[in-house]
Amino acid sequence: MSEEIRTLLQTYQRSLNESNVDLVKKVYAEDAIFIGQPFPTATGADEIIALYEDFLSKLDFNIEFEILEVELGDKLGFVRTRSHGTIVPKGESPKGSEGNREVFVVKKIDGAWKFYRYIFNAEV
Repeated sequence: MSEEIRTLLQTYQRSLNESNVDLVKKVYAEDAIFIGQPFPTATGADEIIALYEDFLSKLDFNIEFEILEVELGDKLGFVRTRSHGTIVPKGESPKGSEGNREVFVVKKIDGAWKFYRYIFNAEV
């Protein structure tokens, strides 16, 4: 597996667990699209960052991503993951854990992999 992809996912994981929007900005392409339940679809970096600013100001994350599959071409690829942990309103204690299934389409931009499309839903 590509060390670059592992680092990209670790940076994203940190962005959520640390409520760090600056790290979110580092992982997304300018023309990215975010599709995740129960959030509205966000198109482009500005909409995506605004969405993260909103929910990171309201929620505490303690999650971990597990990489299940990676396929990379010259400029595009995908990463399939599973995440598990807790997401709770700020100041509240977790009452249990949850999990999601994710697919990240990644795009190589100026020599670095970035999230180009991100799709997730709850694991059942």
